Amino acid sequence: MCWGMWSMLEILRTHLQSIAPDEVEVPILQPADPFLETAGEDLRRRIFITETTSGQVNCLRPEFTIPIGMAHLKNAKPSRYAYGGMVFRQERRGASEFEQVGLEDLGNDNTVEADAACLNDMLGALILADIPDPKVTLGDQNLFGVVVESLGLPTAISQRLVRNFGDPELVNQLIDQLVHKEATAPNDVNLDALANAENRDDLIAHIENRMSNAKLSSKAGRSAEDIADRMIAKAAEGHFQLAPERADILRKFLAIEAALDEASKVLINFASESNISFGSALDVFQTRANMLKGRGLTYKASFGRKLDYYTGVLFEAEVNGISVAGGGRYDRLCTLLGADKPVPAVGFSISLDRVEEAKQ
Repeated sequence: MCWGMWSMLEILRTHLQSIAPDEVEVPILQPADPFLETAGEDLRRRIFITETTSGQVNCLRPEFTIPIGMAHLKNAKPSRYAYGGMVFRQERRGASEFEQVGLEDLGNDNTVEADAACLNDMLGALILADIPDPKVTLGDQNLFGVVVESLGLPTAISQRLVRNFGDPELVNQLIDQLVHKEATAPNDVNLDALANAENRDDLIAHIENRMSNAKLSSKAGRSAEDIADRMIAKAAEGHFQLAPERADILRKFLAIEAALDEASKVLINFASESNISFGSALDVFQTRANMLKGRGLTYKASFGRKLDYYTGVLFEAEVNGISVAGGGRYDRLCTLLGADKPVPAVGFSISLDRVEEAKQ
């Protein structure tokens, strides 16, 4: 196909619109709150913020996924949206203003099929961008979550590990800290003794008595029940020390790296040796891997991203050490944006400045 004098942005956007025809408008000026509330306050120093005379805080469009998710909340049917345009984000490799194209698939309940289609669509778009053979790495947050859950850790610790999935160095630091952790000293002997014993009823009564003596109303803040539950959870966390053999299971899992075509066998062997059942998470992984067989992809157990709305498969394409494209499943995003139930969602984006850099 001859594209003549078309720009790369036009070529890729037109191609993606042919396979993702649903339309959505994403203005350059966006309300800032949805980005800060879903991607975290760390994003504030990386986006370009402005304020109207009425106090409305806006920003230059830092990406397309969140505004497309917001627009989809008004749409009752599964849809595939293609996009392309300028985005603005500081502190990244390359320019702080750059062209981005991509595709978002929302509402498709056949999540495995949607994952595979999205990844294949990304590879097809990269071929059009003269990137025919990128190195593609795939991770799966669900599998890591199963491993963490199987170890029976206190809830707060499990959540902290899963929340930091995608930062291998930090996760390994957390594992080391849990292995070498010393029990915390009590602040209040009576309350801590009840919390340590998980004596919830007596702990609630003790807290209610103190609140009454201090003339504090339970309606003015957290209830005695909430305080007691939090104290019991903190006590369990404070006294928890991760056994070395369980730390080894986490480290062994995070060290897994294999060709995607062989990864299921590697995971089955790991599960057998570690006495862990991946259950349906492995079934999903195997089905998706079969759909992507022969594409030359690599599975890396530690690969992920530190964003709360990602929920499953994650992937990234790089050339000469430069990340040119990436995406993943983010079923939690629409609920963070106000949906009353999760919306299946997966997508990818391609950064055109990095594509050009990688080809040099």
